[in-house]
Amino acid sequence: MILLGVTGSIAAYKAVEIARLLIKAGEDVHAIMTPSATHFVGPLTFRAITGHPVFSDPLDPQAYQMAHLALAEKASVILIAPATAETLSNLARGGAGDLISAVVLAVPRRPQSRLKIPVFIAPAMHTAMWLHPATQANVKRLKGYGYRFIGPEKGALGRAGDHGEGRMSEPSVIVQHVLHARS
Repeated sequence: MILLGVTGSIAAYKAVEIARLLIKAGEDVHAIMTPSATHFVGPLTFRAITGHPVFSDPLDPQAYQMAHLALAEKASVILIAPATAETLSNLARGGAGDLISAVVLAVPRRPQSRLKIPVFIAPAMHTAMWLHPATQANVKRLKGYGYRFIGPEKGALGRAGDHGEGRMSEPSVIVQHVLHARS
């Protein structure tokens, strides 16, 4: 099972294409969304594409028992796309305030703290946010934890007319990384 974490970025619409491409490749995809992500793309879209319920509330009684633990144990790959600066900060400090952060924190590790499954992060944010020293420090820390980054790229950003580093990598590129890790 590939767990697709979607956070509150304008790039959330690209996560729909990521899910579609992964399913086309024969993968079983389950989506998790932060509450802010639902302002950009609705959970119903991911449910229709994946055929699975979408989780967003770690305390939802309709979800798995202890959803963050069950999802972390069942996943063979975790992909967070898009990953906002807020998400990077939460993950870097070991926060578990939303379901995505809690699941990533609960991923089993091997001796020497090596992750048992790949965790990919595809950042998406404005250039100023991406280049901020705090964000770069968080990226360095997350890489040290064993998380793998895909992008970001240079290009057109979410705000009309803005261009620079921070654009989420294209869905096909992200999917190639994930599928390569599975082979």
